[in-house]
Formats: sequence, structure tokens, C-alpha cells
Amino acid sequence: MKSLHLIGLMALAVAGLHGQSTGPVYWSTTQPDCSSLNNESAVPIKDNSGATIGYSCYVSGTFVWLAAGGEWGTSIRVAAPAAGAVGVDYFFYDTNGNDLSLDTTGVFTGSSNAVSFALYANQPTEIALRGATSDAPSYGSTATGSVYAVFYCPDAATCNDVLPQLIYSALPTYPWSLSVPIAWDAAVWTQWSAQGIDDGRAHRVSLVIYNEDKTATSYTVKVYNSAGTLVGSGKTPLIPPLKDLGNGTLGEGGTYGALLSDVISKPLPSGIFKVLVDGGSSYSAVEMLQINGLSATTLQVAYDSAPISVARAAAAGRPNAGRMRVESMPRPVINALPN
Repeated sequence: MKSLHLIGLMALAVAGLHGQSTGPVYWSTTQPDCSSLNNESAVPIKDNSGATIGYSCYVSGTFVWLAAGGEWGTSIRVAAPAAGAVGVDYFFYDTNGNDLSLDTTGVFTGSSNAVSFALYANQPTEIALRGATSDAPSYGSTATGSVYAVFYCPDAATCNDVLPQLIYSALPTYPWSLSVPIAWDAAVWTQWSAQGIDDGRAHRVSLVIYNEDKTATSYTVKVYNSAGTLVGSGKTPLIPPLKDLGNGTLGEGGTYGALLSDVISKPLPSGIFKVLVDGGSSYSAVEMLQINGLSATTLQVAYDSAPISVARAAAAGRPNAGRMRVESMPRPVINALPN
């Protein structure tokens, strides 16, 4: 499916950022064995003349929600592992999966729907998202959507050690920040669950559902009380699917974020409860947040199976949806970070 993910358009979008690099070498001159990364094949790396200079393994995935502008800020952090250099591509999309131009600060100050750079071994970096380019310079509104990320490495072991994080903050309005993990392309599922507390006052639960399938889907959200009894359910609006770009290539999917109480019409139970997000046969990636007065945290979201589904192992069961998206076109060299 999302293998399938507009790598040709990506290459055009970031062509101006790529060129012959004398910086970090995140590829191998001989083709590495990337099969341990979900049976992937190495990606050819090209110089400006179009000649292949090496091959990279890769890992890819989606940060399912960004919030930049208004009182919210989003930053993305990553460091190259000790094992070697990495190349990085970030692509920004709105909630319907369309390209989103954002103003960025930090190591990159500019306006684009894509940011690319390469890191030396052990080198960290942070990209800060200020808000939508169309909303500059005040950024009075909050731009929301998703971030698709690809990390290129000289071997599979280096890629296995790449672990980016996205951080939300709303300082000084709220005195906390939230770190959320990436949803790797190979780690999506049809049902997800987490546990939270929502009394409608100081304790609130919010959730984000990112459509990782080819069909527009309304996801069912169910809540079970501390006795395991179903006490409420609701459905999200239709969330746009991965875009069909033709020639077997799919683009970005839509994403939906809301307070749990916006989805469940009945009063939520007191105390701890379980939230189940059920996509039926449609794949998704899910994020949930718990707010407790002046503190907040990211909830652990786990693979689950809906009660009405046929019993099956709770694991990421579909093929890697990011493979064809990345492997369908050789990559130009990514330059080092700007000085």
C-alpha cells in the first residue's frame, strides 16, 4: 500500500535541496543486505550526473499529527547512530494528505513542504515547525497534518538504531511538552487500544487516527469501563485514504485528531477505562494523549483485536507499505546540514 508512496513527486519536491555531497556518507559502495528491514532492497544513491555512487538501506514512517502555529509548536528531533551517518527526508502534509508548506526554524530557516539533510555519526539535530507559510508572519492559526519521514543508512544495523521523536509544546500557555514516537510503515494495524482517564475537567484524553489504507474509513471508537463492560461507542468522520497517484503509487493518507469526548456521545466512565480504535479491515496508526491538569503524557498504544473480529495474532500483519514508495526511484545525494 503506502510503499506505493509518491517517491517520484518527493524527488521533484526536494531536488533543489539535493546535490553532490562532500559531507556525511550514509551509503555503502557495495550493495548492503537490507533484508532484515522487512525484506527491503537497497536504494541506489545517485550523484548530480546520474551515476550510482552507492546504496542505502532505509526505514520510513509517519508522525501522525503535527500542530504548528497559534499556541502550539512542533519540533522533530533525530540523531545519527554511533554506527554511521544517515540521510533524512521529511515531508509535510495537511489533514487530507495534501502537500503543506510550513515555515521552519533551527538548522533550517525557510518555507517548504519538504526538508532534507544528512547527519554524521552521532550528530543530532532539531527542526522546529512555526506554522503554515500562508499564515506568516503571525501564525495565528494552528496548522495540523502529518509528517512522512525516510532515513537512509549504509547498512541495516545503522537503520535499526535510528529513533526520531516529535515534540509538541504550547509554552507558556501549558507548562509541559509531549514526545511522541514515529509510526513505522511496517508497524500499522487494524485495531489499537490504550487506557486513560477523562472526567471532562482536569483529566482529558485525546486521540489521533491516521488512515494507512486505500479506502476512506470511518473508524469505530469504543470505551470499556473498569469492569470490562462496553459503555460507549462512536464513529469518526470519514478519514481520507492514501492518495492514488497512478502507476501503482500511493500518496499520503488523511489524519484525524479530537478529544475522546468529541467522538463518544455518552458520558465517559469514572476512573480508568480502555479505549479501542477499530478499523475493521482497514489499517491505521493511532496516537493517544493523556492530560492531567498541568501535566500531560503520551499513552502507550498497543496492537489489539476487536471483539467481533476473527481471532488472530495481534501483530503488524500487512506487507511493508513504505517499500515501493521509497524503492521506486533512485535517490539523489542529500547534502549535509547548513552551517
